[in-house]
Amino acid sequence: MTFKKSFISQTSIFYCLFSYIIGKVVGKNSKSTEEINFPQSLTFLRDTSVAISITMLALYLLVACVAGPEYVRELSGSDNIVVFSLIQAITFAGGVYVILSGVRLILGEIVPAFKGIAMKLVPNSKPAIDCPIVFPYAPNAVLIGFLCSFLGGVAGLFILIALGLSAILPGVVPHFFCGATAGVFGNATGGKRGAIFGSFVNGLFITFLPAFLLPVLAGLGFGGTTFSDADFGVIGFILAKILSIFG
Repeated sequence: MTFKKSFISQTSIFYCLFSYIIGKVVGKNSKSTEEINFPQSLTFLRDTSVAISITMLALYLLVACVAGPEYVRELSGSDNIVVFSLIQAITFAGGVYVILSGVRLILGEIVPAFKGIAMKLVPNSKPAIDCPIVFPYAPNAVLIGFLCSFLGGVAGLFILIALGLSAILPGVVPHFFCGATAGVFGNATGGKRGAIFGSFVNGLFITFLPAFLLPVLAGLGFGGTTFSDADFGVIGFILAKILSIFG
């Protein structure tokens, strides 16, 4: 798989790098996620919006069942669990579709418009675009990465509770964007195994790093503040070590 020559501008460098390396380690002779042969009756799942809607519907139904029908009715007004979960799933998929459409707009219109200026000011520069730019290269890896990253976040949550540390709840949005991106990069070097393990480790990273960084932020007057992306955690630790030398 070949990516276009552009940089990702989101705070995602470290988990992309980790997933890329993990894919190389564990993915020898593993086929790409895009080589998975779905039955003809399931070809509609190759549409990203449809697949995301179904995946999110399952997750929302699970959470809604745990919360209970009374809480769901109180939250939604009068909708039952199934209707409420379906609306939320489609809303989430619609938001992702808008983001992906925006990325295509940037690629098709805005980047060429600024190419002349960029070549004058910064010769041989490459455009930096948000992480969904890589989603179209491996739609199956996007879903696998999201699910495995979310599982890593759930596993990390239980580990933090067992260790008596602050619990970091897995958020759908960071696990989708970060995990999906990690899945694409893991798949690029290690196929299916690279996508699975790379995104799972990403889920652990974006769970443990914010928990371990909490004392540092508390010392700066930001108690209880967390950041979901790995770059914040890694750079935060580096800065904390530097500050401790002078402290």
